[in-house]
Amino acid sequence: MSALTPAPSVDDVFTAVYAQYRNMVRWTILDKLGGRDPQLADDLTQETFLKLYRLRDRIEFGPRISGLLRLMARQSVGRYYSVLRNTREVPADTGHWAYANRALAPAAGGTLKYVTAHDGDSDPDMDEALRRLRRDRGLAVAQ
Repeated sequence: MSALTPAPSVDDVFTAVYAQYRNMVRWTILDKLGGRDPQLADDLTQETFLKLYRLRDRIEFGPRISGLLRLMARQSVGRYYSVLRNTREVPADTGHWAYANRALAPAAGGTLKYVTAHDGDSDPDMDEALRRLRRDRGLAVAQ
C-alpha cells in the first residue's frame, strides 16, 4: 500500500515559479529597458509577478510558464512606457519665487523681495510679469 502525497497548492506552485524564474523575468525587463535602471526593473518584475499571482487560479503552471512570464514582462515594460508617454509634468506656479532664479531677502509682512546688488541685475519685463501674476492670484507683491 503506498501513501498518497497531497497535491501542492496553487500558492506553493507560485512560490516555486517565483523562485525559479524571478531572475529571468528581471533580466528580460532590464534588457527591454536597455540596462539603464535596475530599480525600475525590480519594480516591473514585482508588477509582473503580482499580475501572475492575481491570475494564478486561471493559469496552468506547466513547462511553458517561462514563455508566458517573458510575455508578461515585456507587456509590463510597454505599459510603463505608455503611462510615461501620457504623463506631462508642469510646474504648479511659474510665478513662484523659486522660479525667479534670483537672490531673495525677507521683506515686511512675511513676503520676499529681490536682492539687487547692482543695476541691470533685474529684468524689468519679467518683474512686471511676475507682479501681474501674483496680483491676479491674490499673492503679496513686494515693491
